[in-house]
Amino acid sequence: MSPEAWGLLAGLTGLAGYVPYLRDAWRRTSDPDPAAWLIWTVEYSVLLATQAAQQAPWAALWLAALQLAGTVAVFVVLAARGGWRFGAGRWILLGCGAAGMAVWPFAHAPGVAMCLALAVEGAGMILVMVGAYRRPDKETLLTWEAFTAAGLLDLPALGTHAPWLLYAYPAFFVVMGSGVLLAAALGAVHAARIHAAQIQAARMHAEWMRAARMSAQRQRYYPRDGERSRLPTRAAVRPPRGRERPEQYRERAR
Repeated sequence: MSPEAWGLLAGLTGLAGYVPYLRDAWRRTSDPDPAAWLIWTVEYSVLLATQAAQQAPWAALWLAALQLAGTVAVFVVLAARGGWRFGAGRWILLGCGAAGMAVWPFAHAPGVAMCLALAVEGAGMILVMVGAYRRPDKETLLTWEAFTAAGLLDLPALGTHAPWLLYAYPAFFVVMGSGVLLAAALGAVHAARIHAAQIQAARMHAEWMRAARMSAQRQRYYPRDGERSRLPTRAAVRPPRGRERPEQYRERAR
């Protein structure tokens, strides 16, 4: 395959990963972080411009261009869905991302601009990884598998004579997708352990309650040791001896 075909295939693979993500975001079966996607919408615009400034082959620009289209689509869906609530940490990351993008026009070297863009993308990835670890069932893993595959497919699109800095973006794309998948897997294992511990605790509590009920029933039907000593004891009954008549024996027993 030619580098152009590899680049187009990488871009289409990354764009296809947005289809299940948009579906789950609209149905609210997933919970994307709006701050992360806002950061990426701005960051992909800058990244596409910096790649073009380094005179990258147009085939290698397919991934960044189609990723920009996907991030804009996700951000529009999240804006239509509403319900944004940014905490202090997200506002700090948004401020850092905006500061990094503001420095880009003054960075005359495209390499510096790309490093700033990748740093901003990494800040957004921290939010997604933390969310995937805490709530792995609220993350569309198929999307991140597609992103990882797209990064791998974009490497041959650069050819053999591309500047080494251009390889940073697809490599970072692979790391990004793999990081989310790993965080979701670790979060699922942690959630399974917590669930198993809760089941074990519930079983132990049920056994303790059953033992407590049985102990209460025994105390209800059987007298305590102190009460047994105060109960009247029947005299020992012995058979008549010698010439004792049965009437005398019964009188003595009474």
